[in-house]
Amino acid sequence: MLAGYDIVCFSPNPWQALWRNRHQIMSRLARQNRVLFVEPAPYLRRVLADLSRRGPAAVASPSLVSPLPNLWVYRAPGYAAVSGRPPLADLTFALRRRHLRQTLRRLGFDRPLLWVFQYNVGEMVGHLDERLRIYHAVDEYAAYELDVPPAQEEARRAHIRALEADLIARMDLVFVASEALYESKRPLHPHVVLVPNGADYEHFARPGRPPATMASLPRPRLVFAGAINEKIDLALLAEVAARRPDWQVVLIGPVTLRRPAPALVRLQGLTNVHFLGEQPPTDLPAFLHAGDVCLMPYVRNEWTRNISPLKLYEYLATGLPIVATPIPAVAPFADLVFVAADPEGTMAAIVQALADDSPERRRRQQEVARQHTWDNRLERMSAAIMERLNVGTFTSYQ
Repeated sequence: MLAGYDIVCFSPNPWQALWRNRHQIMSRLARQNRVLFVEPAPYLRRVLADLSRRGPAAVASPSLVSPLPNLWVYRAPGYAAVSGRPPLADLTFALRRRHLRQTLRRLGFDRPLLWVFQYNVGEMVGHLDERLRIYHAVDEYAAYELDVPPAQEEARRAHIRALEADLIARMDLVFVASEALYESKRPLHPHVVLVPNGADYEHFARPGRPPATMASLPRPRLVFAGAINEKIDLALLAEVAARRPDWQVVLIGPVTLRRPAPALVRLQGLTNVHFLGEQPPTDLPAFLHAGDVCLMPYVRNEWTRNISPLKLYEYLATGLPIVATPIPAVAPFADLVFVAADPEGTMAAIVQALADDSPERRRRQQEVARQHTWDNRLERMSAAIMERLNVGTFTSYQ
């Protein structure tokens, strides 16, 4: 395992948000390294709105906290907010760079490893005297489905692909989370390593006490845990729930849809569908174990063709039966996951999953999950990093 280094991680999500792979990876690396987890810098428009509501405190709020030993969470101060156009954009970037450098000096960080988790959070590459630069792609970002007019869609995607390719060209090492990402990024860099997501096996294998909100529901309980966004087939969920009012569909996670979704409105109107909101990572296993079947109802498109869902490995660790739509990520687990593409098939798969559930099947599923832990993933990443540290060279982009 990598040990004794300073690591600066640039995340597209705050620390206090739905836990994703960057949270899992950095919390583990902090056991033997020092980690600065850099949250997205605030945008000027939002800072000005906060300033009008809260006064100077919006600009002078604390920017450094330590939720774990050896791990600090940093956010740029409001006075250095991101602005879109020069010369103001150049000035605010210089302020962010200065404040971050001061923070690193205060913490005693020396020539850190830079770990960038999205194409648009790499502005500090080449500015922190870093000894190694890592890009970690977990999605095909150009494939995100946003509320963009069709005439602008291809231009938006081309712009994102160009930004990502430029960032990758300045990296020493690239991690990708799926086979599809490996195929698309491999032509862009000589050092691309496939590392799928994983699970905190010990955490998700323990049942815990059933939450009251789950225990009060009739069975069977069909559980989905994760962000409720455009990659979730809400129409499929709504159709299944409407046809089987005796099944309880439980959705755990934030609703982050960027555009109106009639299927969401339909789901919200069904009495056997329960939106429980985002739950703390510590409590999530108890919610899952209180269910009967775990659901992975993804739409099938370019976005989901490239993903490595965290929930797949976390569901496997629970031992609970899994019903999923046929995305590439579930193909290696075809003997464990019940796969269906439409409402009729999904209902039949759920019936079969409930019928086939047994202690023996759960043990077999959990044995597979043990092979896909975050500790195993970290060993693979650590080996790749050490190899590049031994042969890599440093070039300044300052």
